[in-house]
Amino acid sequence: MKDMMMEIYNALKANPVILEKVGSDRIKFYELVETFDTTKPFIIIDALVPQQAAYFASNKVLSKKFSYQINVESENALVTKEIAKAVETTMRENGFGQLTGGLDTYFKDTNRYVDARRYRKNTNIYDTDY
Repeated sequence: MKDMMMEIYNALKANPVILEKVGSDRIKFYELVETFDTTKPFIIIDALVPQQAAYFASNKVLSKKFSYQINVESENALVTKEIAKAVETTMRENGFGQLTGGLDTYFKDTNRYVDARRYRKNTNIYDTDY
């Protein structure tokens, strides 16, 4: 059985910009632990909805649909944008399209810039082992 979140994680950590600016140990799933150092850039991968069947034939699922939100956060606006662009490129290279919605703002309380984008992908026909 395959895991789409791990596929995304592995693709992101293979991107040279992300590896340099974030590192593989600062890419997390769903949320951060309270003791996490948020003064350095980080990425959070979060499922928007559980995986869904995309295409059917003869009562069989032929393709799966995945929707994720990927948050890039840092204390520097330019660094946040640079990492978010690398995420977008990586997601597109892996068959994901960007959805509307998301977030592009500065949070005064946490002193962090946040760029949160949503992506969706349908797997190839017969690629349903998720």
